[in-house]
Amino acid sequence: MTLLHMIGKKPIIAALRSPEDVSMAINSPVDNIFFMGGSINEIIDAVRLAKAANKGAFIHVDLVRGLSSTDVETIAFISNHVKADGIVTPKKHLIREAKKVNLYGVLHLFTLDSVALSNGFKSIKSAEPDAIELMPGVIPKTIEFFSNELEEIPIIASGLVQTEDEVRASLEAGATSLSVSAKHLWNLQFQDIYV
Repeated sequence: MTLLHMIGKKPIIAALRSPEDVSMAINSPVDNIFFMGGSINEIIDAVRLAKAANKGAFIHVDLVRGLSSTDVETIAFISNHVKADGIVTPKKHLIREAKKVNLYGVLHLFTLDSVALSNGFKSIKSAEPDAIELMPGVIPKTIEFFSNELEEIPIIASGLVQTEDEVRASLEAGATSLSVSAKHLWNLQFQDIYV
């Protein structure tokens, strides 16, 4: 299964800042969870629960305490012991390492200005990620630009998404899905978004 098939069926990804929210995410209709906080021990338990509920589990390497976001051994640990489906990181070398151990690699990009856009494209060519996560996720112009240029790479809009209208606008601009921490959006169904 490609990452596009995994994240494309339902556009909302639950972004958890605290592993304590895993039960809420598991009981929501989302198919995938991005873990963006907590300690490594908490994440191991949370991923186990998510996987038991048939949810995809992705670790934001730079935001989990106890993981080194510079160390390639971290990626092997996530694959062998945490048993996640993939990682999210702005670091190209970790994306390449993830692919070596059969983890999906989502390249996190901050698109703040034209220099960041240019550097983002260079990073994409170098790392060859399975998907990119654009931040902030409420700029349809930027989403559309990446969507038009990168037809084969899924685009995940992330950051500052708070309303159904923002979800709809990001998807209409070309996002494949959205990583959102606003819990009220986790229960959105595809038909709710496209009314």
